[in-house]
Amino acid sequence: MDEFFGIVFLNNPVKQWLVSAACILGGFIAGKICSLIVRSIHKHVAGKTKSDVDNIIFAVLERPLGFIVFLAGIAIGIRGLHLHEALALWTGRIINSLFIVVIAWGIGKALDNLILRYVPQRGMNPLAKNETEIQPLLRKFCNVLIWIIAGALVLRTLGYNVSGLLAGLGLGGAALALASKDTLSNFFGSITVFVDRPFRINDRIKIGAYDGTITEMGIRTSKLRTLENRTVFIPNSIFANSPIENISAAPNTKVVQTLLVKGDNGPDKIAAGIAILKEICSTLPGLEENPQAVLATIGGANCQIALTYYVSCRADYAETVSRINLEILRRFAEAGVTLA
Repeated sequence: MDEFFGIVFLNNPVKQWLVSAACILGGFIAGKICSLIVRSIHKHVAGKTKSDVDNIIFAVLERPLGFIVFLAGIAIGIRGLHLHEALALWTGRIINSLFIVVIAWGIGKALDNLILRYVPQRGMNPLAKNETEIQPLLRKFCNVLIWIIAGALVLRTLGYNVSGLLAGLGLGGAALALASKDTLSNFFGSITVFVDRPFRINDRIKIGAYDGTITEMGIRTSKLRTLENRTVFIPNSIFANSPIENISAAPNTKVVQTLLVKGDNGPDKIAAGIAILKEICSTLPGLEENPQAVLATIGGANCQIALTYYVSCRADYAETVSRINLEILRRFAEAGVTLA
């Protein structure tokens, strides 16, 4: 048996070949065991934490970790062999390149799952049009970026000089960025809107000279329907660089009115009119907070009553204001309070 183990084959005794094969087989088995352990831990902790990040990480680790352990077994097994210098060099380079590919695969899969989890195509409170377009675009962008970096590292590991290639890519990227500056700024503007969420689809906003409702959010531009029912296409870069007033996000809308009443009503009727205003704004639906009605100015011919109330964001603004004004006219007529 010792004679058999001592037979030299390709500059290595049979015993060393068997040891290397055992290392490779052991790496394969150890990789499977690691995958099973990660799967078991994943099942054990799944649903027990508030965040989904740990579940995503464990789900992604299962297969790449098994491959990495298997590659480690191959590397250990081959390292024990006495190979030709060039063959040993290229074998090591190929194994290191496979390590890079597996790691890039795991990172890409993790990012993809995170984007799928936290950038839903259709959610409860989505920027609907924006999210259906940004999610696949973001996934492709991250995937391409990871594999470009992995490809450069693999070329460098294989002994190629990537400095010139990276310099060329840098110059080309700079030229492309300059040529598409507006497009890129609009794209990153849409990303900013998606991340910060200053508004959502169907929100009424004020930006610059425009006041209207956001009807659609795209990669380059967004559609805003103004109060005059006209459609305005706004570049997304403006959202990243301009103040945005989200009217729909406010809990209510403040309404300030000035009512002119004739001075010959007398103080008693004017006081009754103020009480009527407070009662109307306290009892009618669709209003919030405490209404205010005060005698702002007095004069011989006319007096001014300042009325302030708050229309709820859940109520129809125009309908609520109209209902209040009609009720004021009716109640003032019944009380004999004459408007100027």
